[in-house]
Amino acid sequence: MANRRVIFTSRLNDGAEQQLIHDLKTIFPGDALRSIDGIEEITICQGNGMFAAIFEYDGDFERIFADYISNPAVQSFHAKMAAYLKDIPWSNKPAELPLLGDVFYWNGRKVQEAVG
Repeated sequence: MANRRVIFTSRLNDGAEQQLIHDLKTIFPGDALRSIDGIEEITICQGNGMFAAIFEYDGDFERIFADYISNPAVQSFHAKMAAYLKDIPWSNKPAELPLLGDVFYWNGRKVQEAVG
């Protein structure tokens, strides 16, 4: 199975950008995420009042998501993120979250369908 990407998006609370950049260094659950089989990389982005987390994974998304959302350190991280994000979703069902999945990509030569 090829690596895939899912993007979580949300709006930041007014004035939260700088504090979030500072606090992510200590609240991000890197050790817990390292223990979840299938998560390859996470990139956090923000700008213009928006927040995005890009998850790169390899494997069955439903299983990886279940392992992710049930992890106590991840749950604690999500609770802390509520201070920075507007209307942070609390669902444990991917279909109820503001997630975007990759559908195609350009590798510098051609456009390809994202499959995996």
